[in-house]
Amino acid sequence: MGSPYYYGPRDWHNTKKMKVSGFTEKLLIVSGKGGVGKSALASAIAVKCAEKQRTILLTMDAGERTHPFFNVRFEYEPVELQPGLFGANLEPLAAIREYVRRKVPFSGFYSAFLHSRMFRDFADAAPGFQELMSLGKIFDLATTSNFERIVVDAPASGHLRTLLDVPEATLKAVLVGPLNHNARRIQDLLLDPERTRLVVATLPEEMAIREARELLEYCRERRMHAGPVLVNQYVPRRFATFELKALAQLTAATEAGDGLDWGVRAALAEAALAQVQQEALVELEGIPTQLVPRLVTHDPAELVIQLADCLHATVAGEQTADG
Repeated sequence: MGSPYYYGPRDWHNTKKMKVSGFTEKLLIVSGKGGVGKSALASAIAVKCAEKQRTILLTMDAGERTHPFFNVRFEYEPVELQPGLFGANLEPLAAIREYVRRKVPFSGFYSAFLHSRMFRDFADAAPGFQELMSLGKIFDLATTSNFERIVVDAPASGHLRTLLDVPEATLKAVLVGPLNHNARRIQDLLLDPERTRLVVATLPEEMAIREARELLEYCRERRMHAGPVLVNQYVPRRFATFELKALAQLTAATEAGDGLDWGVRAALAEAALAQVQQEALVELEGIPTQLVPRLVTHDPAELVIQLADCLHATVAGEQTADG
């Protein structure tokens, strides 16, 4: 297990460390550029939380599907993934139907309409309505359910910003009534640093880091509690300069295609990748960051377990022997 310290891009060789407390917030929202491993990291955080607290992992996919890491079909109603951990798909139309059933008298009379094409067209035509209902479901889980932790595998950062803007837009457009009241409560939850944290996922690559910084800036402007940045698939520097020179010279003395040649070239390729990553990570200078190592496994479930071990100190905030 790693130390509860988050290393900046220039201090992974026993220099200054930035210590960040563990996650104490009930609602954890995980987002980042598409393709950075956001869903794997969100799943790992949920697994780690579930070791001590009843936890639900929410996905926000357009349709129900088998989860890639738990091999279980996520539906709107929570399904148990393992002891203490549940999963659900936050399908917007289902959230709207639940809201109507709870708020409208004799809502059973409207059941046929709520499942009709006309209802779907209405929901699609109302700007921000589906998003507000989805956020309302998250609010209910965070405030009235028996789940102690809610981990949201949120949309990619661009779509997430659109989602998080909905409560404020609703407050400006609807000045009174139930929608205004609900939007205000959702907004209060999202901006409460004691209850909500946005965790940013990225890769040690220029474009992904740029999008991570933009998401952090968005959160800063909105006064939303965010961080740390989880840098996924990090490759550490393993060789000193003189060792790299020796490896380069060794390639001339090996026969192409043999085992030694393959190993030397793989080591040089890894060193080149580590150098490129280090240069990209300079853009995160001074930002609380945890480097999540590149893990190699063909078993999705095992990957989540290994990631959960890597994120132990991040989530739990516990001091470990090497800290």
